[in-house]
Amino acid sequence: MPGSNAFTIPSAGANARRAQRASVDGRARFREAGQNPFDAELFDLSSSGFRMFTFSRQAVGKRIWVSLPGLQPREAIVRRAEGDNYGCEFVEPLHPSVASHLQATLGR
Repeated sequence: MPGSNAFTIPSAGANARRAQRASVDGRARFREAGQNPFDAELFDLSSSGFRMFTFSRQAVGKRIWVSLPGLQPREAIVRRAEGDNYGCEFVEPLHPSVASHLQATLGR
């Protein structure tokens, strides 16, 4: 897995926002609507999105539901695909305090 401390995922909109990511080391489960869940390893997380490693092939633009520790499943969109690494943007960003808590809990 890449070891970069900062990774940004531009939004599809004209006013693209970027969020600073924190390196994390955690597990998550995600699924497509109506499908069985897959395991993923999280390695970057911010209030606007995350990067994950998974052997499940995902297409850019695909909507997924991700289960993060202690939270209800959150909808996200796959924005980048680089081999088995995927950059995803939350449809509804995490509250900054929730993102900070997860970053502290899962931090490297």
